[in-house]
Amino acid sequence: MELSLNTRELFKKFGIDNTAQMAKAAGFTALDCFITLDEKDSPFLSANYKNAVADIRRTVENEGMKFNQTHAPFRFPAKQWDEDGHFDVFVKTLEISALLGAKICVVHPLHHMEYKGHEEEIFKLNMDYYGKLIPYCKEYGIKVGVENMWQRHRIRKNITFDTCSTIDEFVRYIDTLDSEYMVACLDVGHVVLPDNPHSPADFIRALGHDRLKALHIHDNDYTNDTHLLPYQGKLDWDSITAALGEINYSGDFTYEVAMTHFSVPDELVENAFNYAGTIGKYLTKRVEENRIK
Repeated sequence: MELSLNTRELFKKFGIDNTAQMAKAAGFTALDCFITLDEKDSPFLSANYKNAVADIRRTVENEGMKFNQTHAPFRFPAKQWDEDGHFDVFVKTLEISALLGAKICVVHPLHHMEYKGHEEEIFKLNMDYYGKLIPYCKEYGIKVGVENMWQRHRIRKNITFDTCSTIDEFVRYIDTLDSEYMVACLDVGHVVLPDNPHSPADFIRALGHDRLKALHIHDNDYTNDTHLLPYQGKLDWDSITAALGEINYSGDFTYEVAMTHFSVPDELVENAFNYAGTIGKYLTKRVEENRIK
């Protein structure tokens, strides 16, 4: 199991080589790259983007690291629901992810409308959307991770249910797509944000070994999507690691923590990396200890 760290803001602040160096020294074995096709100055938007991708991969590998996972862009306006749905962006994202050497690219479901009352409409949109990506997954040799989401209530503004935020719907998405290239990426922090009767461990067991192949690991206070380090919020990490072991989870342990953890004086940056790595190594050890022999 790779212990992986998300890198979008880290690359910007510390550079690719320094981030890879500090992550490796802290015990991480891989990196999760955000494909910044939603940023005007992104190297992935240049005419020579393939060369830029090769340089990024080479830099990371020269530091003894690799990319295990990526994340597709998702900050689009409501026009995402138009006919093309920025489809070319997601195809290019899959290509770049493969060029980086990643195994899985996490792609949010289309969910830029009110969820309640539109569940079936959103389901049909996403079956078409993800289904159209499958041929490109085959071409580039990469899997798509479908992620469980949340949204804010249109009137009350509180966090509420969204696409794949229930066990039954998440399982339905993966089983209906019925492709080796479509897998579940469970965001453990998103599970506890709605008024959800099920825990992350419940989701892990329900998705099971065959569906669940990727994770977004972070913590929160059950109220806000704060992306804290594990043990800084209220998630039950004993039950999460136990469930991962029980299903013989075969994916990686990939952090998606906020940049606030690394926003410390320069003298403390390595300590911040080391602390994050120490917790990650402890949790992956717990998963291994809980595997059914």
